[in-house]
Amino acid sequence: MEKVDGIPDLSRNLPIRGRSLGIFGPESGVRLAMYNFLVYPWTEPFILCLIIFNAVVLTINASRTLTLPSADTPPLRVQGYFHVWEDYALFVLFVLFTLESFARICVSGLILDPEVPISSVFSSPFAMPGEGTSIVRQNSLSSAHAPSMVRRTTVTHRLRRFYSNATRPFALARSSSTFPMSEAPSDSTIASTATLVGSTSSQRPSRSRSDTAGSTTPIMEKAVANAQRLQNQARDPSKPTVYSEAMRSDKSQELALPFRFSMGLARGVTQRNVPYLRHSWSRIDSVAIVSFWITFVLAQTGVEHGSHHIGVFRALSVLRTARLLSITSGTTTIMRSLKTARPLLASVAYFVLFAMALFSIIGIQAFNGSFRRTCYLEPTLGELEIQLDSQSCGGYIDPQTLNKTAYIQRDGTPGSIKGFICPLGQICKEDGNPQSGIESFDTIYFSALQVIIVASANGWSQLMYSMIDAEFFISCFFFIVCIVVLNFWLINLFVAVITNTFSAIREETHKSAFGAAPLESIVDEQDEGWATVNGRSLAKKNPVREVYEHIRWCWVALALASLVLQSTREVEIGQTHEAILTTGELVLTIAFDIEIVVRVVAQLPDWRSFFDRGQNWLDLILAIGSTVIQIPAIHHSGVYPWLTIFQLARFYRVILELPRMKPLLLSVFGNMYGLTNMTLFLILVNYISALFAIQMLRGDLSDDQNMNFGQVFTAFLAIYQVFSSENWTDVLYSSATAEVPLGQSVVVILFIVAWFFFANFILLQMFIAVINENFSVAEESKRSQQADSFFAAQQPEKVKAAWRRRFNPYRWFRASPKAIVVENLPNNLVLPMQKALVQDYGLPVQERRPISSKFTDGRKKGMKHYTNKSLNALQQLFIGDTHPNDVPLATLRNARRDDMTPQDPTLEETERHLELLASINNEAVAAEVADDARYERRAQKADFIRDHPTYDKTFWVFSQKNPIRRACQMLVRPAGGDRIFGRPPSAIPHTIFQFVLLLTVIGGIVTEAVATPLYRRNFYAEHGLVRGSWFDLAESVFGLLLVVEFIIKVIADGFLFTPNAYVRSIWNGLDFFIMLGLLVNVITGLVFIGGLSRFTRALKALRALRLITLVEKMRSTFESLIISGASRILDAAMLAILYMIPYAVWGLNIFAGLTNQCNDGSASGIGDCINEFESPVVGDAFAFPVPRVWDHPSPSTTFSFDSFRASLLILFEIVSLEGWIDVMGVATSITGRGLQPQTNASQVNAIFFLIYNLLGGVVILTLFVSIIIGNFSSRTGSAFLTQPQREWIDLQKLIRRQKASKRPKTRPTWPVRAWCFDRAVYKHGWWSRMLTVLFTLHIFALMTQTFATQNVADQIRNDFFLFVTFMYELDIVVRFYGLGWRSFRANGWNLFDVIVGTGSLLTTISVRVGASGYAIEQLQKLFLVSIAFKLVQRMNNLNKLFKTAVASLPVILSLLSLWIILFFFFAILFVEVFSLTKWGSGETRNQNYSTMGNALVMLAFMSSGEGWNQYMHDYAISYPRCTNSTPADPDSDCGSEGWAFTLFIAWNLLSMYIFVNMFTGVVVENFSYVFQSTGGARSVTREEVRAFKKVWAEFANQRTGFLERSQFVPFFGKLSGIFEVRIYPRESSVTNVVASCKVPPEYEYDYTSNARVARLRPDDHGIDLDKLHATLSEIDYAAIRRRRNLYSRLYHEAIITHQHGRGISFTDMLLLLAHHKLIVDKEALVLKDLVVRTETNKLVTDLVNLDRVRSLLSTISYRRRFLAERQKVRLAKIGRDLPAIIVDGLPTTPPMSTRDITSASRHSVNMSPFSDPETPAMHREFYDTQSIAGSPTARLQRNTRRQSDMSMLSTDLGLRYTRDLSTYRDSSMIPDDDSADVLATMQNSSWGAMMLEAEEEED
Repeated sequence: MEKVDGIPDLSRNLPIRGRSLGIFGPESGVRLAMYNFLVYPWTEPFILCLIIFNAVVLTINASRTLTLPSADTPPLRVQGYFHVWEDYALFVLFVLFTLESFARICVSGLILDPEVPISSVFSSPFAMPGEGTSIVRQNSLSSAHAPSMVRRTTVTHRLRRFYSNATRPFALARSSSTFPMSEAPSDSTIASTATLVGSTSSQRPSRSRSDTAGSTTPIMEKAVANAQRLQNQARDPSKPTVYSEAMRSDKSQELALPFRFSMGLARGVTQRNVPYLRHSWSRIDSVAIVSFWITFVLAQTGVEHGSHHIGVFRALSVLRTARLLSITSGTTTIMRSLKTARPLLASVAYFVLFAMALFSIIGIQAFNGSFRRTCYLEPTLGELEIQLDSQSCGGYIDPQTLNKTAYIQRDGTPGSIKGFICPLGQICKEDGNPQSGIESFDTIYFSALQVIIVASANGWSQLMYSMIDAEFFISCFFFIVCIVVLNFWLINLFVAVITNTFSAIREETHKSAFGAAPLESIVDEQDEGWATVNGRSLAKKNPVREVYEHIRWCWVALALASLVLQSTREVEIGQTHEAILTTGELVLTIAFDIEIVVRVVAQLPDWRSFFDRGQNWLDLILAIGSTVIQIPAIHHSGVYPWLTIFQLARFYRVILELPRMKPLLLSVFGNMYGLTNMTLFLILVNYISALFAIQMLRGDLSDDQNMNFGQVFTAFLAIYQVFSSENWTDVLYSSATAEVPLGQSVVVILFIVAWFFFANFILLQMFIAVINENFSVAEESKRSQQADSFFAAQQPEKVKAAWRRRFNPYRWFRASPKAIVVENLPNNLVLPMQKALVQDYGLPVQERRPISSKFTDGRKKGMKHYTNKSLNALQQLFIGDTHPNDVPLATLRNARRDDMTPQDPTLEETERHLELLASINNEAVAAEVADDARYERRAQKADFIRDHPTYDKTFWVFSQKNPIRRACQMLVRPAGGDRIFGRPPSAIPHTIFQFVLLLTVIGGIVTEAVATPLYRRNFYAEHGLVRGSWFDLAESVFGLLLVVEFIIKVIADGFLFTPNAYVRSIWNGLDFFIMLGLLVNVITGLVFIGGLSRFTRALKALRALRLITLVEKMRSTFESLIISGASRILDAAMLAILYMIPYAVWGLNIFAGLTNQCNDGSASGIGDCINEFESPVVGDAFAFPVPRVWDHPSPSTTFSFDSFRASLLILFEIVSLEGWIDVMGVATSITGRGLQPQTNASQVNAIFFLIYNLLGGVVILTLFVSIIIGNFSSRTGSAFLTQPQREWIDLQKLIRRQKASKRPKTRPTWPVRAWCFDRAVYKHGWWSRMLTVLFTLHIFALMTQTFATQNVADQIRNDFFLFVTFMYELDIVVRFYGLGWRSFRANGWNLFDVIVGTGSLLTTISVRVGASGYAIEQLQKLFLVSIAFKLVQRMNNLNKLFKTAVASLPVILSLLSLWIILFFFFAILFVEVFSLTKWGSGETRNQNYSTMGNALVMLAFMSSGEGWNQYMHDYAISYPRCTNSTPADPDSDCGSEGWAFTLFIAWNLLSMYIFVNMFTGVVVENFSYVFQSTGGARSVTREEVRAFKKVWAEFANQRTGFLERSQFVPFFGKLSGIFEVRIYPRESSVTNVVASCKVPPEYEYDYTSNARVARLRPDDHGIDLDKLHATLSEIDYAAIRRRRNLYSRLYHEAIITHQHGRGISFTDMLLLLAHHKLIVDKEALVLKDLVVRTETNKLVTDLVNLDRVRSLLSTISYRRRFLAERQKVRLAKIGRDLPAIIVDGLPTTPPMSTRDITSASRHSVNMSPFSDPETPAMHREFYDTQSIAGSPTARLQRNTRRQSDMSMLSTDLGLRYTRDLSTYRDSSMIPDDDSADVLATMQNSSWGAMMLEAEEEED
C-alpha cells in the first residue's frame, strides 16, 4: 500500500497505541483522559510531593520511641489499623497511589505491550513456529558443523522453542522505546543519560501538540518563565560564582532542580506507553502498594501483630519512598551506573555465593553440633546447674577419677574427647545452640550464615575460638582459609568490578560515573588564585595584595596556634587557664576577621572576584561562624563546644601548606561533586533501609539495647552500623533472637544479611571508585603520557654517583698502575682494544664456555637429571630466573641466518625486511644501548682498578688471585653487579651455601617456636639457672653461621671501598642489621641467664626477615609492593593523622569529663559511687563484694576524651572501624557531668561519630585502597592505558590462558571407542548435560545434610552419593578410553577427576561396607565436596570467573608469602615481649601470646581489625595491677605500655591498612573480567575457543604442538566463527552454490523396470543457470576483496612469524588472529608496540604486493602456455605445411630504472590495514596448490648479485620450451619461463611498479 503524501501516519503519531488490558483502545475516552492527566506538567510534581509527604509521615510516626521494658516482656497484641493520625494519612496516600497506578495501567497496560493481543497469552508454548515467524540465523559455529540443512529436533531445541513461545507475548513493541519525549523537561539530560547507559534507541522527531498534554495557561506560562529566569540568573550569572560553578553539570547543560530529572524520565515512560510492570520504578511501586493493602487487611483482622508478627508487608510498603533516591541527577546517574554494572556484579555474586556454598557444606560436615557443647557449672552452694554460654568444650574432668572424660551427648551417651576440657566442678554436655539456635553449623542455612559472618571479617574471631574450644586447634585453619579466600580474594572482585566498570563508563562518556558533571582537571597545586580574575591577568597591581602574599603565612601560623591553644583544655581546668583560652580565642577570631577584610581589599578594584574562589567562601564562613560563637549567650551555652568546629576547621590551611599534603588533599576532594553525590546516595539508602527495618522491628526489642529500633534515629544508627560492618552481628543476633518467638526471624536475618551484602560489598566499594576516579588520568591525556614515557625510555639512563664514590679516598690518590717492562717497543705504539674483548673479559667463566661443552656425555646427563633439576629449583628460589625467555628479534633473525639447512626462498626474500624490523625494534635498540653503556662503565671501572691496584684488595690483603678470596667468591654473589676481575659465583657451591643459610633461618624460627619464654621459665625451674642450655647453644650456632656468611662476603668483595663492596646492596645492609641484632641477643643470652631485657630477647625476631633477603621472589615482591609505593602510603597515613588532630580537639571540647561512669549500674552518679556492691560471677549467682569505682568506660577498650592525647588515641583506634560502636554507645548514653549514663539518653552525640566515621573510617580507609590500587597501576603501566588498550591487554591474558587440546586427529573407527570419543569431545551432548545435572543435584544433596539423624534421608543420600561417584568414575573411564592416555593427561581437570573420582568411590564404598574410621570418613567428605568443583569446569560463567580469579593467584601467593614472613617476625616479637604478661579482659586459653601458634592466630584475626585495641590496652598493664620482677623472680607478669602501643599499632598499620588492602590492589589490577566483557574478548566465548581448538588439533603437529607452514592454508580454510578467515563465506562456496542452484530432475516411467527414473539429457548438468547467475550477482565483491586482503595479510604475517622448522604456536596463532579480527591496532596498542606493529604491517604490505606481482606474472605465464597449446592444437588440425604468423602482444621494454619493488621503500601501494585497498588475488584460489605452493620455483628467488638495467632490455619473453620444474606435468606442455624465473629477471627493474599500476587501473 502506497503512502499518500500529506497524510500523517496516525499509527505513528497517536499519543497512545494498541489496546491496554484488552479493553481500552486508542480512542477510549477513559484512557485518553488518564493519559492527559499523567502527562500534565503538574502531575508528576504532585505525585512527587505525595511521596515526600509519605516519607515525612513515616518519619514522624517512627519518631516516638516504642520498645519493650525488658527482654522477657512479650509484645502487645494490636487489633486494627487506625490508631494515630499518621495511619489515616498513610491510608489516604496509598489510595491516591493506587489510583495513580490504575491510571498508568489503563494507559500503558500491565505486563503486555498494548499492541500485543491478549489471545497470544493463551497460545500453546509447545506449538511449532508458524510461517510468519522470523527465521533465526544460526551462528557460524553451528552452521560450520551442520552435516545437512535439516537437523532433527533435540531436547535443547525444544526447550529453546518453548522459552521463545512462552516469552513472545511479553515482548515490547519497538515503538515503546522510540516514542518522542518532547514533554520531558530535560531532553538533553535524558539523552546524555541514555548514552551513559549505552542506549542506542533513537528518538522520533518531536511535533507540536494542541491537546491537553501540551497546553498551558497564560498564568502558568508566566510563572514558569519567571521561575526559569530566576533559576538562570542564579546558575548562569554575568560572572561565574561558586554556586553557579557547583550547579553546572556540563559546559552547555545545567543540573536540573531536585527530582526534575526523574520526573522527565517518568513522563517519557508514559509517553512511550511502556507497560506498568515493565519499568523498574513501577515494579517497586506496585510491590509497595500491594504490600500496603495486604498490611491493611492483616492489621484489620489482628493477624499482623497477634501471637506472631508479620511485619514484612508493612516494611515493603515503605519502598514507595525509594523514589527519593532520584532526588538529583547525580544520584540518578549513580543508580544508572549501578544498573550498568549489574550484570557483572551478578556474575561475581554468583561466583562468590558458589564459594560460600562450598565452605558452608564443609562447615556442616566438619562442625555440625559443635556449638551445642558447653560447660555447665554443677550444683553447689545452693545454686542450681548453670550453663556457661561463652565456653564451648569437648570434655570435662571426672570428679571421681580426675581423668579427662568425653562430653555427654543429648541422648546421654558419651562422645569423644576433644577441644577444651571443662575444669573440675563443671561438666560438658550437649544442649541447644547459642543465640537461640541461630549460631551453628547444623544446617545449610545456619552454616551459610556463619560463613557470611566469617567473610565479613567482623565477628569471625569469636566463632573461630569457640570452634577451637569445641573441636581442635586445627579448626582455626578453616576460618583463616575462609577469610583469605572470601574476604581477601573473592569479595575484592566486587571492588574490581565497580572500579573498572565505573572507569569504563567514565572513559566512554567522559563524565563522572557519580554524577552528570564532566570530569575536570584538578586545580594546579601552584595556583593560589591571586594571579588571575576570570581567566585574565590583572592589569594593575594591588599593593595590599603584594603585602598579603608576603605575610599570608602568619595566618597559617595563627590557625595552628588556635588548634594548639584549644588542645590544652583539660577536665579540671583552672581559672587562669580558662581565661587564657577565652582571651586567645577572641584575639584569634579578630585576627582572622581582619584577614578577611584584607583579602577583600586585596581584590580591589574588582572586589567581587573575592567570591569567585571556593577557599574564600570557606574562610569567610569560618570567620563569621567563629565571630558569632563569641557572643556571650552562645559562648556560655551548651552548644558552644559543638560550634568550636568553626575555629578548628581552619586547620585545613595548615594541611595545605605541607609540601605533599596539598596535592593529595586535592586528589581526595577534587571530585567533590561526585563525593557529595555518593554521600547523599548513601544517606538516602540508609534512611530508606531504616524506615524499612523499623516497620518490621519496632516495639519488639527491649530498651536496654542501644540498637533497639525503637525510633527512626536509632534504626538509622543500627542500619549504618551494619553498613560499617563493626559488630554488625550484634544487630543481627539481637534482632533475630527477639523475633524467634514472633516467627519472623528468617525475614529479619535475610533483610540484615542482604543489606550487609549491598552496603558493605557494593556501596562501600563505590567510595573507592569515587576516590580512585580522582587519581585516574584523563582519557584524552593518556596517549600523550604514553608518548612521553616512550621517548623518555629511549634516552640514555643517567647514573648518579653514590655516596661511597664521593667519599672514596682512592679518588684523591695518585694512580700507580703496575708497570710491565717490555723492551724494544716504539714510543708511539697504539694497541686498540675491541669492545668485544671487554665484553668477553667481563663475562663469568661459565658464560664464556662454549654451549656444546656443557653436556658432552648423555649418560652422565641422565644420571644427574634429578640432581640438576633440584639444583635449578634451588637456584631459581635464591637468585630467580637466570635464563629469561625474552629473546631480541635480532637474535631470532641471526639464528635464522646462522642455520645452514636449506632455506625457503620466500624466507630469504623477507630476510632484509626482518633486518629492518629488528633495527627499528626499540627493545632491541634499547637493550643494545644499555649494553654499550654498561660495558663502558665496566671498562672505566677496570681502568680505575688498574690504576689503583689496592682498590680491589679486601682489607688490603686479599687480592683477586688469593685462593681464600677466590674460594669465598665461589660461595656468594657480588653486590652491585658482576665482578670484573674476580671469580664468578659457582652454581653448585653458591646454591648449597644459600640452602644452608635457609636451613639456619628456619632452624632459628623453629627453636624460638619451641623455646618460648614460658618454656624457658619451666626449663630453668626444672634444671636451675644453668648457662649453656640447648636453646642458647642453638642460638649461638645459628648466629655464628650468619657471622661466617658476613665474613665470607667481606673477604670475597670487601666491605666499603671496593668495586663490589658489601654495602653496595640494600639487602646486605638489612643482613648486617639482622646479624648485629642476633649477636646482641646471643651475647646477652650467654652472659645473662635468660637474657638481659625484653628488648634484647626480642631481637631474635629479626632472623625471620632473613627469609626476605634469601628468597628472590620475596625480595622482588617486597621491593615492588612495599618500597616502590611507600612514599604515597606514608602520605596517606600523614593525611589521616592530620585529619584526626582537629577532630580530637573537637572531641575534647565536647566530651571532656562526660564519659566517666560507675562500675555499679545502680548508682545515680559520682556521689553514689562509693562503698561496695555485690557483683555476681555467673549470671546472678555467686555474688561477692566489689568496691565502687568512678572511672573511664571500658566496653571493649578503655578510653576517654579527657585530654588531647587520650582523645587522639581513641580516634586513632576507631578510625579502623574497631570499637567505634562501643564508643558511640557510651557517648549517646551521657546524661551530664558526674551522672551515671543511661542508654540512648543523648542520641544527638552520635552525629559526631557518624561524621567522623564517614569522613575518616570510610574516606581515609578507601584512600589507602585507592593509593595502593594507584601504585599497582602505575607500576604496571595500566594507569596510562586507554580503554581499548586495557581491553587488548585483558584479551591477551585470556588468550594466553588457553591451551591447545591434545586430542586425536582422527575419530576412532571401532564403534565402542568412537562412542567414548564422542562423549569426551562433545561438551554439550546429552552425556555431558546429564553429568552436569548430576553434579548440580550432588551439591543440593550435600546441602541437605543436617546434625539431626534422619535414617531414611541419610540412606537415600548415601545411595545417591554412591550413584554419583559411580557415574563420575564411569565418565572418567569413558573419556580415558575415548581420548587415550596422551590426550587424557594433557588436561589438568582430567587428573583432578582421576584423584577425586577414585577417592570418592573407594571411600564411599568403604563407608558403606562399614570398614571405615575417622580418617576415611573425613576423606570421603573431602572428596564428595571436591566433586562440586566440576560445576566450575562445566558452567561458562563460573569457569571464566574462576580463570580470571586464578590469574591473580601467583601475585596473591607471593604477597601472602611475604605477609607470612612478617607474621613470623611479629609473632616472635609478641611472644618474647608478652608471653608472661597477666591476662586481661580479652585473653583466654587460646587468645594469648604464650605460644607461637597462639600468637600467629592472634595476629591473623587482628589483621582484619578484630579487637586489636582491646588487647593493646590489656597488654599495657603496669604496676600495681601486676608484679614487677625481683632478683628472686626475674620474670615479671607486667606488660609494657610502650611495647604494647608500638607493636599493636605497627601491626595494625602494616597488616590491616597495607597488606589487606594490597590484596584488593592485586585483585583489581589483575581482574580482567570487566574489559573481557566489553572489548574484543566479548566475542571469544568458550564455544568459539573450543571450535578453534578442534581445528587446531586436526592440523597441528601432535609431537611439537606447532602448526607447520604447509598446514596454514587448510587450517585457515577450516576456521569458523569469529576466527573465520576464508575468502568466500561458506554460503558462497562452490559446493553450497551448486547445491542451491540444482534443477529438480524430471522423472519418466520406465516400463521395463516398472519404475520412475530420472530423465537425463546429454547437455543437462542439473544446474539452473539463471538461478546461478542471480546467486553469483548477489555476492558482495567489495566484501570479498576485503576478505581476500585480510587472508593475504594474515597468511604472509604467519609466514614471517613462524619458527623455521617448527611452525607457529597455538598462542601466537590466536594473537595473530586477534590482531586481524578482533582489535584495531591504532587504538588497542600502546605506542611502543604500535611502532613495531606498524613496521610489521609495512613488511606484510610489501609481501602482499610482491604476491600480487607474482600472481599477475603467473597469469601471464599460464596464459602464454594456454595460447601456445591452443596454437599447437590448431596447427595440428590444419596441417604443418601452412605458414604461421605469430604476433607477440607483449608490451615493449620500459625505460631503464633502478627501482626495487622488494626494497624497504614505503612509497609502494598503500596496503596497510588502516586503509581499505583493493586486495590482490591469491594464486592458491585460482591455480593448483601443489604447483604453486609446493614447487620451489613457484616462490620468490632473490639474487644476491645486482643485475643491471641493460640485462632487462635483452630479456627474451618469447615462447621457449626448454624444461619444466613441476613434478607432475609433461615437460612438452609447459614453457620454461615460469613466473618465478621471470620475476627473478624482473625484480630489479620497474616492471613490478608498472604491473601494480596496471592492475590498479584494471580494478
